[in-house]
Amino acid sequence: MTEHNPSEICTELMSRMRTIQLATIGEDGDPHCGYTPFLQDGTDFIVFISQLAVHTRDLLANPSVGTMLIDDENASKNLFARCRVRHQCDANVIQPDDPHYASLLDRYQERQGKVVTLIRQLPDFVLFRLVPKSGVLVIGFGEAYRIEGPNMDTFVHVKTA
Repeated sequence: MTEHNPSEICTELMSRMRTIQLATIGEDGDPHCGYTPFLQDGTDFIVFISQLAVHTRDLLANPSVGTMLIDDENASKNLFARCRVRHQCDANVIQPDDPHYASLLDRYQERQGKVVTLIRQLPDFVLFRLVPKSGVLVIGFGEAYRIEGPNMDTFVHVKTA
């Protein structure tokens, strides 16, 4: 097995991806999957999504969310071992009167483009902070790491028993 630095690989993956996949739970208990553009803010993910989207309504009713960033299929040598990072997160609404609301949306717009100028004026969009509680980084076969610690910067190699 090739020696990799999981922290560097995780940072690089998160910095080059512009969308994040979401796994939410509806009020009826049904699972839903979706995706949305995101902004990294420290260890947190900032997302700005419409209440017309099922995952927004899910997050407002149940703030527990799974996230995943995954390498593009075309960039992967083996589809069974795509590099990916998953997190279990708590979703917190950032209210428009929060002192960081405007600056977060400015940074979000800088990263995601001019369309944000339009959608930030729409009343149905909600700004969320997704706060990771735990995570898993998979680099390839036999190279999985639990992500732990208050700063989500401790990588523990997962080994089979």
